[in-house]
Amino acid sequence: MTTSTARRDFLSRLAAIGAAIGVVPAQAVGAAAANAVVEDPWMKRVTGTHRVVFHSHMPTEGLALRWAQTYLDTQKTAYGIREQDCTVIVGLNGRSIGWFFNDSVWAKYPTIGEIMGMPGDRSPMRDAITTLASRKVILLACANSIRSSGGRFLPQDQRADRDRVTSFGEEVRANLLPGVEVVPAMIVTLQQAQERNCRYIYAGG
Repeated sequence: MTTSTARRDFLSRLAAIGAAIGVVPAQAVGAAAANAVVEDPWMKRVTGTHRVVFHSHMPTEGLALRWAQTYLDTQKTAYGIREQDCTVIVGLNGRSIGWFFNDSVWAKYPTIGEIMGMPGDRSPMRDAITTLASRKVILLACANSIRSSGGRFLPQDQRADRDRVTSFGEEVRANLLPGVEVVPAMIVTLQQAQERNCRYIYAGG
């Protein structure tokens, strides 16, 4: 159980006890749980003065990943801004999550490279992702997109098989590149990032 989940459960129990003994109004029970702060792990890493999130849901030749690298390079070389003063997030959903699959998945399913527009047995963005992770870039993949990814990346004749789609989603989730973190829904994550003063940049698609 995460710290935020434990805090939320504690507040809910406390409010319920208070309501039972007449110390806290009954309506406060729901309010306590609703107002509890819930944080995903990546949020603790949003500490830089300069904050940006690059997002894409289509492959676009890895544009979101390449822009993240360009952003850090330009801030440093052109403006003298240290990398530790920047928080860079790359959020991928839809077809673009294929960039986060490791080589074993790419090799096993040739259709991945075909769908991504770069046929091959490994992700051509693998090295770039490894480098971004080492530079403390926050790499986020949408759980909803992973769950339904079989409908995009499996051979055409398997995409209507619900069990096959489910097992494919489980397989790719277990075979993401190192440094990639899964979030429940990218549409919510983007809102959360902007609430933390991250500028939103749409990287095509």
